[in-house]
Amino acid sequence: MGNIAYFEIPSDNVERARKFYSTVFGWDIKKSTMPGTPPDYFEIMTGAAQTRNNMSTLNSGGLSKRMQPKQPITNYIEVDNIEETLEKVKDLGGKHVAEILTIPTVGRIAFIFDSEENFIGIWEPEKK
Repeated sequence: MGNIAYFEIPSDNVERARKFYSTVFGWDIKKSTMPGTPPDYFEIMTGAAQTRNNMSTLNSGGLSKRMQPKQPITNYIEVDNIEETLEKVKDLGGKHVAEILTIPTVGRIAFIFDSEENFIGIWEPEKK
């Protein structure tokens, strides 16, 4: 089952967005030390993952400089195999919109539009 594993928030002004989310929601937002991340990339910890009323919360994400106008918040869904997932996306009316990226120690990611034209990231964790 593909769980939403991570989210990314694009911003025009990273410091302003960092202040907004840390003040409004109490999120811990720190400069990323992960290899290969851009210099203005921040890691978000929203607190401990919790389960309430049979629903679990997601507790990690990223904040970075907006790369495109109107770039949406991106949710990343974990998959076992990116190529197989991309075939299913295509077969069911979705679209693969960018090259598969490999991020050292993290895994591979790709971006798609679903059948309703929603933008989604898919993530295949690095095999250890």
